[in-house]
Amino acid sequence: MTERDELFESDDAARPFDPARIAYIKPTGTEEARRLGIIPPGIQLPEGVKLYVLHAMDGSVLGYTDDWDAAYGAAVQNELTPLSVH
Repeated sequence: MTERDELFESDDAARPFDPARIAYIKPTGTEEARRLGIIPPGIQLPEGVKLYVLHAMDGSVLGYTDDWDAAYGAAVQNELTPLSVH
């Protein structure tokens, strides 16, 4: 390996793939968000609001936001591999 190759080799390339580190970003309407317990009772949101829920592989909710980019950033900052679910 040359010095140039070492410069461009990332730590991620040496790390084995771990499916447990995948997180799904799912656009979610208010009714589903209430069913998941994300929106507490009594809290009113404007009609048509879309939340972006970050889910673990087992479906559990890791977090949510009203912005896809923020959900993506949260996943990456927590060393998760984000995937979109439509």
